[in-house]
Amino acid sequence: MKKTTAVFLTIALVFTMCNQVASAAVKPGASCAKAGAASVDAGKKYICVKSGKKLVWDKGTAVTKPSSSPKYSAYEITKLKAYSNIREVADKGNLENVTLVYHVSKYFPNDLLDLYKSQVEYSSKLYGSFFKKKEIMNIYLYTEKDQDSLKSQDLFIQGMPDFIPWFDAWRSGRDQQHNLGLVASFMEYPSRGNWEGHAGLLVYSGASTFSLQNYAIQVMPHEYWHVVQDYFVRPYWEKFWQDSPNKSLDGQDFYALSFPTTFREGSANTISFAVANKTPKGYLNLYSEFIREKKTQSDVKLFATLTSTDAVEIALKRIENRRLFSEAHESSYSLGALLYEWVIAEYGFDAYRKLVANQLIGNSFEDNVQASLGISVAQMYKGAAPHILAAFK
Repeated sequence: MKKTTAVFLTIALVFTMCNQVASAAVKPGASCAKAGAASVDAGKKYICVKSGKKLVWDKGTAVTKPSSSPKYSAYEITKLKAYSNIREVADKGNLENVTLVYHVSKYFPNDLLDLYKSQVEYSSKLYGSFFKKKEIMNIYLYTEKDQDSLKSQDLFIQGMPDFIPWFDAWRSGRDQQHNLGLVASFMEYPSRGNWEGHAGLLVYSGASTFSLQNYAIQVMPHEYWHVVQDYFVRPYWEKFWQDSPNKSLDGQDFYALSFPTTFREGSANTISFAVANKTPKGYLNLYSEFIREKKTQSDVKLFATLTSTDAVEIALKRIENRRLFSEAHESSYSLGALLYEWVIAEYGFDAYRKLVANQLIGNSFEDNVQASLGISVAQMYKGAAPHILAAFK
């Protein structure tokens, strides 16, 4: 077998050499022997052409090496499968179930306005597929120059203590590369019994698409996704609470039991990262930068413990309840995003759709996962652990 292979390679080599002109140094305009003959030298391909009565080498053209197909790791293949599943549903969607109402500051940067409007409209093609009928979706885009106006609106009063330090920072020239969520909810507003979606963000009035950090690109679709999550919860919350055997729990603990922060914030990142990036390469690059930043985040010590799949499973369990672990909320954005990315890649987008629609099934999130995926939460953590570990390695 080895001799046959060697003979074949020898014949192939001789055949190749006989059909190519030796790549000796070639000079444009120098004599050549046969019209149509080719030679490659110093990154250029030269053709022997007739010039008058002579045969000479032409000026040559640059040789473009054929690009090889990118080789993806198992981790990247999982990511791209989830990305493709999400984008496919969005691409096939429409705006039939969404009426968009924009509330835009006159100080809002024009290029960012164009970006966020295009994101909202694309998001609506996917998000609207979750709505049971046509819903009003209010989009708010404001800046630090709108502080007085925001303080006068009931919708934003509760968040003002968090917003004002950012406004002060932006005015003093600090942290202007960041944007932040302004509102994200499906609620009875502006009047009781009138359920509408409300999502928006704040940005420095002098910002642009170039000045903001890369991570900022997904904030608008992230906040908007919370409206979809709320859509299946908020109108029925009081009854769910009263009917639950767990209603004796503290309100926030009860909420965490039904909607872990990995699901609330993490899966919002899963969706928003895919919606905000128009290309697979952009999707992979943004995740790479995002996880790299998390690995160096000294105030969240949990990330440094992710050295094995067992450690990842323990971490996912620890961050279910943000009240019981101080690092839970911050950790959930990355760990939860990777967790539900794996879920979508492994079970498909329709299975994830069930998780969203089934939020009030049973008495806990465990019941939802069992009904939607057919596995336990522990099994979900175990299945996703290698994917999450790969990201942090």
